[in-house]
Formats: sequence, C-alpha cells, structure tokens
Amino acid sequence: MGHMATDYEPNEDLATLFARYKRARMTEKQLLPLVKKAVPGEMRKGATVGQLAELTGLTDEVFRRIARDNDIERLREPTVGKDAKPKGD
Repeated sequence: MGHMATDYEPNEDLATLFARYKRARMTEKQLLPLVKKAVPGEMRKGATVGQLAELTGLTDEVFRRIARDNDIERLREPTVGKDAKPKGD
C-alpha cells in the first residue's frame, strides 16, 4: 500500500462514466425533495405506496415513511379480487 498517485487520470470512457454518474447524483439531489413534497397530496388522492414506488424507482419504505410522517392513512394494495397482484410480483 504505497501513497496515492496525485497524477491519476481515468481513461476517457471512465471519465465519461464518472461524470455521468455525478450528474445523475446531482439531479437526484435536486429532484428528490420535489418528489417528497408532491407525494403526500397524491397519497391523499389515492396513490398507493406500491404505485409511487413503481413510478419513481424509490423503495416502498420511502413512501411508507412519508405516509407516517404526514399522518396519512395508507391505502392497502388489493390482496383479493380482480385488482390483486399475483403473489410472485
């Protein structure tokens, strides 16, 4: 384990990849608060945790927490009937 080289340069492909990833992170930082701010109203209109997770790519837990923090009665996903999701989903 020697000292870190100070003249490190990633190759062009990696430099591009790293830059894209950094932009994606910055974009998420900007958008996440807007998404979180919009969600309580949508939940009150009937959006479910599962639907919001599907639409945003965030986890169910993110939306469960938002529901709890905003005292929103969570709509359960249908477990029986024609709207029920198959178990393997």
